[in-house]
Amino acid sequence: MQDLSVYYCPVCGRYSYSQPSGLPACSLCEVSMIFLMPYSDFHFLNQEERDKFLIQKMMESDASLSGRLLAYLRSCSCKEAATLIDPRINQLESENQKMNDTIQWMHQTIWDLLHQKRHLEHQLEKYLTDCPAKQDPEITPPT
Repeated sequence: MQDLSVYYCPVCGRYSYSQPSGLPACSLCEVSMIFLMPYSDFHFLNQEERDKFLIQKMMESDASLSGRLLAYLRSCSCKEAATLIDPRINQLESENQKMNDTIQWMHQTIWDLLHQKRHLEHQLEKYLTDCPAKQDPEITPPT
């Protein structure tokens, strides 16, 4: 166990335990793995400490990895945010639809009232022109 060491893949982040006699290759990426630390030191780290140490080593060896990692985390957080916001969006869309329906009803009502007013004005004009003798002398304009 004293000769056992921990190696990690700089591409995918997988780690494995191996003897220092040969340089192991990642079974997933087929890339040569890089020495991380002796197993005796690695064994005393908890999962979170192991992950932090591994990510730190990966970022040191590949600067573009931090950008890819951040892009991935941003995409995950966007999906998570969208999942959290989705019910609120549905509620707002429903309220918006109700408001649009109300506005459309009000618009139609106003037009109906305007048409009714014009129709009544035309009827009144027709009535006044057809019956000049029945007009009240106080209401009729002087000629």
